[in-house]
Amino acid sequence: MPNGKEDLNMKVNFTRKPTPEEIYPQTEAVIEKTVRLTKEEFEDLIHNPLLDRDYVKENKDKMYEDDKGHMHCIFVVCEGYDYGILIESEGYDYPRYTSYMPVELFKIK
Repeated sequence: MPNGKEDLNMKVNFTRKPTPEEIYPQTEAVIEKTVRLTKEEFEDLIHNPLLDRDYVKENKDKMYEDDKGHMHCIFVVCEGYDYGILIESEGYDYPRYTSYMPVELFKIK
C-alpha cells in the first residue's frame, strides 16, 4: 500500500457515477478451463476483443450461465502478464462477455 512517499501504479476501470451494483462485482464466475495464449494472441485479444477465436469456439461447451446465474467461463492468460481475461461466449465464437482478472487471485502456476 502507498505510504505517502511512493506511488502505487496500476491499470483500473473507473465507472462514472456508479450505482451500488457497479462498485462491487455481482456475478459469480466459475472457471472451467485455463487457456494459455502466446503474447501475440493475447495482445490481439486485448486489441480486437470481438473477433471470432478458435480457443473460444473449441471451448463453447464450457461457457454458459447456469440456473443460479453463475457464469461458467474460460480464463485466458499469457506469460508475462499479471492479469487474464475471463470469457463467457454464450454459444458464440467470440468473447461475448469478458472480465479483467488478476492472475494472482487464482494462483495460476
